[in-house]
Amino acid sequence: MNNETMGLICANYNTDSLDILTTDRPPASLPFGGRYRLIDFVLSNMVNAGIRTVGIVTPYMYRSLLDHLGAGKEWFLDRKRGGLFVLPGSIYGFRNMSTQFLVKDMIRNMDYLTRDYREYVIVTSANQVYNMDYRALTEAHAKSGADVTLAYRGENPAHWSKGLFLDLNFEKRITKMFRLRPEAAPADTPPPALFIDCMIFKRQILVDLIGWYRAVDHMELTDVLLENIENIQMRGYEFTGYLGRIDSVHSFLKCSRDILLPEIHEELFFGKRPVYTKVRDGAPTRYYSGSATSNALIPNECTIRGRVENSVLFPGVQVGEEAVVKDSVVMQRSVIGRGAVVENVIADKFVTIADGAVIRGSADRPLVLGKRSVM
Repeated sequence: MNNETMGLICANYNTDSLDILTTDRPPASLPFGGRYRLIDFVLSNMVNAGIRTVGIVTPYMYRSLLDHLGAGKEWFLDRKRGGLFVLPGSIYGFRNMSTQFLVKDMIRNMDYLTRDYREYVIVTSANQVYNMDYRALTEAHAKSGADVTLAYRGENPAHWSKGLFLDLNFEKRITKMFRLRPEAAPADTPPPALFIDCMIFKRQILVDLIGWYRAVDHMELTDVLLENIENIQMRGYEFTGYLGRIDSVHSFLKCSRDILLPEIHEELFFGKRPVYTKVRDGAPTRYYSGSATSNALIPNECTIRGRVENSVLFPGVQVGEEAVVKDSVVMQRSVIGRGAVVENVIADKFVTIADGAVIRGSADRPLVLGKRSVM
């Protein structure tokens, strides 16, 4: 089955809701979890399922993404047959997280879809943190005989009021699709299923759909599905594991805190399906006398002289004596000065916090410090 499936990751989108974190990088290459990028999760899902032909639709700000991916060696995609395909994305004049699966992008890269012999295509976004068995997804899709299968969460958090929601019948056939969660529903009505930006098509069905809508290429692929809900057979596949959707500064910090929970950390990183990333060797982290850490994720090359609590650090971070880093994310090569206090903060790369400075955000509205900021 794995030889019959190819992948398409749609990374050509951006959003203002991630503030200056995505000023010069797409969400797909946003650092996450101490050593990863967001695209690592969906890309690892594909290679763990045996998929060896993966196309990535890139945005115009592709430098950081290509620097991270290279030739795909870390994901076993540096191959003579199949492998990693870097595909050009369209340039459009708005920044909106809802424009994830542009028909225009797929028309532009139709050769990728038509030159391959594989029967199925998994199409995903690259802004979510989860570890899914795509092999099981493919097998369920093939067994059902559906034209397209959409992965969903049956129980979705209350704060996810936006997205694509699905109604399914007892056979898991999709009978209705809508963009906003209903404000009111009968007490005995189950919550609508939340589409999690992962779907698998019969390849020829996808090619035909794109061809039908060539004249209106500004549309979203999900809107194409919505218009054709009576014409093609669509089914759902329930994913029950952890899902972190990163579409705002608040959700980025929340997901970063989630992976500090032992059960979520184990599910994501220590199961049968590893998460691969670009390898960066470095010296071990050094902890000085008087330092203290509690519920923190600290990778290599760091220097810890102060206290780190409920936080995620990245390689090369320096925490000065008597400094406190709490409920925060501090990215590569940032320096926290002696006696500084950093709380509910997301610090991008190469940030410098002066000695004695107090930098605080809130849990709901974290403070974001751009690259090379000096505070």
